[in-house]
Amino acid sequence: MRRIGLALACLACVALGAAPEARAEDPRQAAQAQFAEGQRAFAAGDFRRAAAAFEEAYRTKPHHSPLWNAARSWQKAGEGTRAANLYARYLEEAPAGARDRDQATAALADLASKLGRLVVQAGGAADVRVDSAPLEGDGVYVPPGEHVVEGTFDGRPARRVVRVDAGGELSVTLEPPAPERAAAPALAPPPADTSGVRLPWTVVLVGGVLTAAAGGVTIWSGLDTNAKREAFDDAPTQENLDDGKARQLRTNVALAVTGGLAVLTGAAALFVDWSGGARRSGDATIWARPYGSLDGGGVALGGRLP
Repeated sequence: MRRIGLALACLACVALGAAPEARAEDPRQAAQAQFAEGQRAFAAGDFRRAAAAFEEAYRTKPHHSPLWNAARSWQKAGEGTRAANLYARYLEEAPAGARDRDQATAALADLASKLGRLVVQAGGAADVRVDSAPLEGDGVYVPPGEHVVEGTFDGRPARRVVRVDAGGELSVTLEPPAPERAAAPALAPPPADTSGVRLPWTVVLVGGVLTAAAGGVTIWSGLDTNAKREAFDDAPTQENLDDGKARQLRTNVALAVTGGLAVLTGAAALFVDWSGGARRSGDATIWARPYGSLDGGGVALGGRLP
């Protein structure tokens, strides 16, 4: 019995000794350990690791001291923009009598002269970002140049591209996007016109015949005019000249009539229902191309029969 009691007592002692280790680590102690890690890295000249440790200590247990140390570390690491934003947050959170306030103010003033500052007004917006980084507070220091300010209003994205100069401060208002207009209903296509004018194919045939006849007259008149010109060359009298001009005018009129008939015939072909029954001249094509001058003329005819 004595041995069993001794064993139970030992187990109880082991359980009591393990209980503190099983408990979750105190945030204050964790922050102190991270802060100490930052101090060691800073002393070793590893300013980036020091800055990361100090920022982690602030996230674990928010206090203004890690902000000051993180800002100093980033500045020594050459990250002036990150340092300026941390100095600004330190000055917002540190009490009026904080030991490092004056140094932080001077350091921020020096950095601000090389940077720009955006003050964003985005009432009602969610997930406000500057250059894809979440905006903390209403202002942020940025390098000089162009920057993108964006956010969402009820799920609708809003975006602005702005530019700020070194040492300048720019107020940016992010507004909800204009509501989308409802799409206009699509208009139905007009009904097919089944009552339009339709001409029989014979109209085109008659027009072709008339065009050919007019072309023949034009050819004859052109040849006659050319003959009269040769007569004028042999006997350049006023009578021959006047007669030649009259014949040239007649040729020109005949040429115009031929061309007009050709155009009208072609236009009439557009109103012919060429998809008619079998053995109709749906594939018939007739064309006439007049030509002529004082030296001669004619009409070129062509076509394809069904």
